[in-house]
Amino acid sequence: MTTAPTAQPRHTAQPVLARLERLGRLDWAQARSLLTGTTCAWADLEGFHVIGADRLPETPPQSTHVWAWDSSRCLRLRIDGSQALTAALHPGQDGEDQVRVQVRPGFPWARDDKQVGPLPTEAHALDFELLELPGPTPATFVRATAH
Repeated sequence: MTTAPTAQPRHTAQPVLARLERLGRLDWAQARSLLTGTTCAWADLEGFHVIGADRLPETPPQSTHVWAWDSSRCLRLRIDGSQALTAALHPGQDGEDQVRVQVRPGFPWARDDKQVGPLPTEAHALDFELLELPGPTPATFVRATAH
């Protein structure tokens, strides 16, 4: 995932408050269960994938991250072998662990970019947003909607 290649200033982020939920280290079966009802995205040597959680592989993908989202939350899974270090971000929700995130447009790699293999048509049919959690341990969450 990259930021928009435009002539406009690159730092057009919008600050948004969100509730951060640290879910910790989960085995893959627990992580898959947590993702029920979400759309998931990741990049591996076979390309960039955007699929429903019900179609996730039985074993962790050969990737560093899986991003997932639904109408009320964004999830970030850092894959570590058979486990995933997991957090959820609930934009616009109050509660404990309130954080300020920077929301900016995100774009899949160009169709001819070979960094992540072939990109499915679905990757270019979505508008992506990067929700960036700044600070000493920065993290990026991803969500998308149809054009």
